Amino acid sequence: MIYLKKWITDFRSPSYEPEFDVEQVSAFLKEHGGHHLSHLMLLKDKEIYWAQQGNVLIAYKQIANKLVVLGDPIGVESLVFEAMKEFCEYGENNGLTPVFYQVSPRYMAYYHELGYRFLKLGEESVMDLDGFSLAGKKGAKLRTRCNKFARNSFSFSVVHPPYTNELLSTLSKVSDSWLGDQKEKGFSVVSFNEEYVSSFPIALLYDPKGEVVAFATLATDYKSSVCIDLMRKRCDSPHGTMDVLFIHIFKWLKENDYRSCSLGMAPLSNVGNHKDAFMSEKLMRLAFNHANSFYNFKGLRDFKSKFTDKWEPKYLVYKNTCFITLFQLMLLINRSPVSQPKSVNPIRFFLKKTG
Repeated sequence: MIYLKKWITDFRSPSYEPEFDVEQVSAFLKEHGGHHLSHLMLLKDKEIYWAQQGNVLIAYKQIANKLVVLGDPIGVESLVFEAMKEFCEYGENNGLTPVFYQVSPRYMAYYHELGYRFLKLGEESVMDLDGFSLAGKKGAKLRTRCNKFARNSFSFSVVHPPYTNELLSTLSKVSDSWLGDQKEKGFSVVSFNEEYVSSFPIALLYDPKGEVVAFATLATDYKSSVCIDLMRKRCDSPHGTMDVLFIHIFKWLKENDYRSCSLGMAPLSNVGNHKDAFMSEKLMRLAFNHANSFYNFKGLRDFKSKFTDKWEPKYLVYKNTCFITLFQLMLLINRSPVSQPKSVNPIRFFLKKTG
């Protein structure tokens, strides 16, 4: 039993530990472009595997016998398949199995060729900024809300690094207010970190007193898209605060010639709807419909649907069974980036979450 727990949940450092060079990673992303999760590499909590003589980047983190890759590989298009093979061979040589998390349909044929299976995790919400407008009946509610905040002297700005210690302290307090007694998550979920926050432009919403009531970091994919990344608001902020912040962000992005904006994932969204869907996806559909006391899956989907009806599917690419992999992913994401224990007791974890 002890061996089984260690085999499933142990957080170990892989034998291959390259130094994380922020300038090198940033330069690579600027040259090749990133994806919807590539900015999370700047949290510096992941390993970087440079495949194909440094022409393809694979960001990953290890839990037990899994190498969990964050999104699709990035780099020279013609070398991506060979890079996947190289990384899988690296894992095999070290007794480890690569798993690819939140991948797009782009390289599905490659994953299939390597013997992987697929599980839909949810959908990413994407705003087409060219078509963004609050005009007409469709935008009436959001337009009314924005006008109300404007009449009450709320204001908006986007600021750029470097930031003063005073601003970072203010943002930290807003973040703490939003978190309450919750802890930060990790891996594919962004957490507040002053060094990380200082890497991006920040959208700020001010109350009538000129105090920051909400903020969001704006992370670029180094192409023509921006991801609304870390989003936080004060617990005493008025109803509709995040709606107004988002609308201001969309306007600012459009004015600055960005083409699209990612609102992030809606987990379990549009999963397992078809009668012939995999049983695992049907179970995830049940969670989407009935597990709102644990996590408000439907509420998150509904919130993002107010702004866009464009959704892009994201998948888990795995081998053998998906259930152990999903459990390991849950532990990986729920592990605090501040406190990094070498292993997690799954029984204690579930008692804490359900007690």
